[in-house]
Amino acid sequence: MDKTKVKSLQDLVRLAAEEYGDKAYIKEKAGKEIVEKSFKQFFSDTKKVASFLLEAMKGEKVHAATIGPTSYAYLVGYFGTIMGGNVTVPLDAQLACDDICDLMNRADVNVFFYDARYAPMLPAIKINCPAIKTYVALQAHEGAENVLTEILEKYDEAQIYDIPSESLASIVYTSGTTGKAKGVMLTHGNLIDNAMCQDNESSPEDTLLSVLPIHHVFCFACDILLSLRYGATICVNDAMMRIAQNLKLFQPTIILLVPMIAETILKQINAAAKAKGLPAKAVAQAFFGGRLKGIYSGGAYLAPEIIKAYGEFGIPMAQGYGMTECSPRIATADFNNVSLLGDVGTIVNGCEVKIVDGEIVVKSPSVMQGYYKFPEATAEALDADGWLHTGDLGYAEDGRRYITGRKKNLIILSNGENVSPEELENKFALIDLAAEILVYAEEGYITAEIFPNLDMCPDIDEAAAKLNEIIKEVNTTLPSSKTIRRLRVRDREFDKTTSKKIKRTQTYQGEIK
Repeated sequence: MDKTKVKSLQDLVRLAAEEYGDKAYIKEKAGKEIVEKSFKQFFSDTKKVASFLLEAMKGEKVHAATIGPTSYAYLVGYFGTIMGGNVTVPLDAQLACDDICDLMNRADVNVFFYDARYAPMLPAIKINCPAIKTYVALQAHEGAENVLTEILEKYDEAQIYDIPSESLASIVYTSGTTGKAKGVMLTHGNLIDNAMCQDNESSPEDTLLSVLPIHHVFCFACDILLSLRYGATICVNDAMMRIAQNLKLFQPTIILLVPMIAETILKQINAAAKAKGLPAKAVAQAFFGGRLKGIYSGGAYLAPEIIKAYGEFGIPMAQGYGMTECSPRIATADFNNVSLLGDVGTIVNGCEVKIVDGEIVVKSPSVMQGYYKFPEATAEALDADGWLHTGDLGYAEDGRRYITGRKKNLIILSNGENVSPEELENKFALIDLAAEILVYAEEGYITAEIFPNLDMCPDIDEAAAKLNEIIKEVNTTLPSSKTIRRLRVRDREFDKTTSKKIKRTQTYQGEIK
């Protein structure tokens, strides 16, 4: 695809249809069948949704929320909104009804595309979100006002017009671990710049298994948009519990994972290899379907030990770095340039990066417009010259970027030393007994609070004794100012965001051990 011709998401879908035509864009399961939809069909269906919205909303500007797991129907609703120059608001499928209503009201949503499983919430949503005028069910259910399949049968394709690259395309809510979610305003130009900032990342011969939540901009940009650009086929993973089954079924060449999933799969492979008495490499290759070229990882820090372990299976892992506010990519790596140095790759094309007082600050065409109706937070994140203050701490070395933690999470000790809790937490990435860990300061002491792997050691006191020995070993690798002085052991998991990041403010603490 000639990226110089792509100025908007509308352009991307249109050019993909012209270039890749009847090739499969989406494959998903429908009962025991696999249903395919082509690039050409996708473009046509999105224009029909645009036609419906124009009639239903009588030309009114649309802010359309979309909620549900990844599906062809979800994407048609999302891009159908985009085609008419309207704004999408992708919502976290794991949110409670009250939170869904709050985010839709804050984003001025007036159209709601929803997976049928959310139908029981509709009475409450209609009471609490009076601005919503049009409801569209992505699958038919009793009492649905509008059903996507019926819209696609009834409406003709809308005539579409060029959309300026500076037009707002999407309001994407952050899932932050310490504060209230903010609506990140991403323009067509932001998202297109990020999709076009690198080259040769994929091809029409590639097949992706889409595993991550579709409302995350990492998944949206790197699965959905890049597949449109390169003509790759997306296969839908219909449930995390069926990921192993779907890997065998679809045999992907590329997959995007977050570190937590990559770690879990690694442990499963090693356990299966041990139980069956087989080489772990053979088990890993079979687990991923036999065609996997590599794994892209993002969303959190990935320990070099995990990259090394997958490399020994013959599966390269490329770690990148970014954030919703940057559409999302800031740094990236590729399968031919895998690093075991703990870095997050090299800066993507068109992005400028500098370090200010230890904080990573970036400037690029991918950087957001700001936070929707939140000028105070916008002013804090974006300075007058357009530099985005990421809140991440890091440094550069030999052209590579390293992340050491979050600025707001820094532990400042009484002696004035600054300690990044993430740096210490990452030391436990491959320690199976430590299922979850959070490091913080308590009464001047660096404290590790750990939820142990109770399958390995169901007795809390025994687990605590073993963890204390592990901490002693970890401390030998640390300067004295960063050593862990206290251990708290939990008897239940930490509270987490829906993206499975541990919330750094917790109401429960285990006993000091």
